[in-house]
Amino acid sequence: MLPLDPALEGKRLYLMRHGKTYEPHLDTRMASPEDDPQLELTNDGRVGVERTARAMADLALEAAFSSTFVRSQQTARIVAEPHGIDLHTRSELEELRLYPEGGDMRATARAYVDVSKRIERSGAASVRIGVAGHERGLDEIVEQAFAALHDCLTGPATRVLVVAHGGLNRLLLTGLMGIPLQRFISIDQDFGCVNVIEFVRRGRPWVRAINATTDDPFKGQDIRA
Repeated sequence: MLPLDPALEGKRLYLMRHGKTYEPHLDTRMASPEDDPQLELTNDGRVGVERTARAMADLALEAAFSSTFVRSQQTARIVAEPHGIDLHTRSELEELRLYPEGGDMRATARAYVDVSKRIERSGAASVRIGVAGHERGLDEIVEQAFAALHDCLTGPATRVLVVAHGGLNRLLLTGLMGIPLQRFISIDQDFGCVNVIEFVRRGRPWVRAINATTDDPFKGQDIRA
């Protein structure tokens, strides 16, 4: 998890998931390993992020970071633009490279459940994720993501935007809340959602909001029907 660092005291992190890139139905075809990094926001996704950007316009963001994937960069630029800040990318914030056989949202959901079970059974180090020949241990992925997050927060900026991905955000949030890593599967991350973490005394993370969205704040929509 993120190491306690007194230098983080007073910082505020706005950790987002990128905007919509597909319709969240169980039979939706997911991007291939080759196409995934270049996947762009849909028109609806861009409109939703623009709505979120307007809601965040008064937050006085001072720094913006995203993964190297196109959809997270597009999201971060839309949100950062009213604040006049540049975007910096970090490869450690990329999405988990899960490309299960079947290739639809149903298969991907099963793959995430399987990862959770494998963590509980054998530990994160036993879980290897990635395309053939380039797999990495989940423990390494999480450790490097937290190191990158720490780098994003240790600059002069007090209010920091980080745009990453649903799967990775869930893992980061479990660490920030101090709950077992396998519980990441129980945290939802809607498209374009914002998680708010304030760092209080001695740099302890205080999670103030999870999965906040402007279009469905009370989660009344059944988007997986």
